[in-house]
Amino acid sequence: MGIKARNDKLPLVLELGPTTWRVLVTLLAAKAPISAREVGRKLGMSSHTVAIYHLEKLESLDIVEKNMEGHYLVNASADLGFLDNFLYVKHKVIPRVLFYAVVVTGLLVFYLVFAGIDYSLHSLFALTIGTISAIFFWAEVFRIWSGLV
Repeated sequence: MGIKARNDKLPLVLELGPTTWRVLVTLLAAKAPISAREVGRKLGMSSHTVAIYHLEKLESLDIVEKNMEGHYLVNASADLGFLDNFLYVKHKVIPRVLFYAVVVTGLLVFYLVFAGIDYSLHSLFALTIGTISAIFFWAEVFRIWSGLV
């Protein structure tokens, strides 16, 4: 089945509830098979059966699969679409574009500190490109983050 838009609806992952979403993010961050008990512990769930419920929900949607040992992992053939644009650390979601924003801003600051502004055409061009790039990257970071929370 995979994660695809169905009948002009939202992609399947956007229809997941908040707890199921957190379970999926935990699995993406784990990068290795993980037990229901571990998922429940990491997310502070009252019981591992709550984790099993959400893991089985993801499994029925063909996003997650269970291995022979009973551990869960993200299905390698699942179409995660836009989720590939994120890094997963613990149960946090970090947009990859954040790193581009930090690098471009760092390069702009580095240029300002070491080259300075001499109002030449070259300097103004470099400052303009650096500033516009940093603004666009940071705007994208905030747009993505505001859509996740």
